[in-house]
Amino acid sequence: MFAVIAILCLALSSILALTPYMTGIAVIAAVVVFIVCFVNTEASLYLLILSMLLSPEIGMGGLADPSGATVRRGVTIRTEDLLLLVMCFAWLVRSAVHKDLGLIRSTPLNGPIAWYTLACIFATGMGFIYGYVNGVTGIFYVLKYIEFFVVYFIVANNIESRDRIWRLTVVMLATALVISLIAIAQIPSGGRVTAPFEGERAEPNTLGGYLLFIGCITSGLLLGLRDRMSKMLLAGLLVLMFVPFLATLSRGSFLALPVASIALASLKRRARFGMIAVFVLLAAIGTVAMPQVVKDRIMYTFNQGETSHHQVQIGNVRLDSSTSARLDSWGVAVSDWADSPVWGYGITGYAFLDAQYFRILAETGIVGAVTFIALIVAVYRQGFGLYHATTDPLYFGLSIGLISGLTALLVHGISANTFAIVRIMEPFWLFAGLVVSCARIESGAVVTVDVDDGDSASA
Repeated sequence: MFAVIAILCLALSSILALTPYMTGIAVIAAVVVFIVCFVNTEASLYLLILSMLLSPEIGMGGLADPSGATVRRGVTIRTEDLLLLVMCFAWLVRSAVHKDLGLIRSTPLNGPIAWYTLACIFATGMGFIYGYVNGVTGIFYVLKYIEFFVVYFIVANNIESRDRIWRLTVVMLATALVISLIAIAQIPSGGRVTAPFEGERAEPNTLGGYLLFIGCITSGLLLGLRDRMSKMLLAGLLVLMFVPFLATLSRGSFLALPVASIALASLKRRARFGMIAVFVLLAAIGTVAMPQVVKDRIMYTFNQGETSHHQVQIGNVRLDSSTSARLDSWGVAVSDWADSPVWGYGITGYAFLDAQYFRILAETGIVGAVTFIALIVAVYRQGFGLYHATTDPLYFGLSIGLISGLTALLVHGISANTFAIVRIMEPFWLFAGLVVSCARIESGAVVTVDVDDGDSASA
């Protein structure tokens, strides 16, 4: 083994001597990450969590229409994508060395995830055959979707104890704290705030969806945990996140907020009506104290006034041109879907749509829509299963946080591609993995085995 390592190091050093120094630094960083992932899986999960919103993006250009007239999509690679590749390779090696670990742990979400993934691959393959999909870009986007599920499997495969769940949750909330502070620092410069490292085409709606979901998790823990200090810290974090949340001026996120509040109130086992009354009171106070720029952003939907662009009119209400264009695109998508109803046009095979459900229908057809619904239902079942079974305050908080967060994201998806946005979906699938692990630990299904590196692993 020593001889093999020595030969590999000699070969690697010889190759790096002939490459630019930045390439050498990147390779060394990858080797260090690989060693960390192999030796200590929990440390690698911390790296993954920190990189979810704190990793730079590398734009790879756009994808043109088949006619070459317009550019519709862009392929973006983030340093986190490379980190996930290294983590997956380290997990494969670790599983080969410690055969008791297993490659992929059996969980209730494995089947729905597999079916939805196959539906995306099938639809994209058919789109490529019919000429709707650019092969390279379609492959990249499908891999992006698979990446979300890789996060889930990495978490589900490496959780063996309640303490680890708690530590990962704390790191995730600490990351949200850092993101909130960075976003708040953008407010004095004017304009809408965005997540860090989003490149040239930053999207405030992404940060709004992220803060919306993490806010639900934080609120769930606030309702579930009993320790006074923990409650105070969570309440402080919730208030802090609310400031950049408003500054995103994301109407889709604002629309989902009351739905999330109602979901949280209805899931609280005691004093539900009291909580609903508190939420209504806070909403009334917030409406009065809300910054004028936020009120203007909300009311702009209805009082933009008449423009040269087409505007949808509902009764006496004339919608703004942006909302009208989105509604028009939905109708066009349904009409075009009728020409390829079973498998759609494939991932990236249809024009860009800023609406999750019409995008799924247009790109993957009935096959994708049915498997997507089955996947969402499966996540709800895991959340409600833990909610009804557990008496642990941490598990209870995570379960209602996931349920309310998923409900909020479903509303958010009306006006955004929520379930295709990396910076929203990776935290979502991380917490889905935590909830599934909570249920497994709660049922006593975890058996630990000793491995050579001193780390306990689940069999």
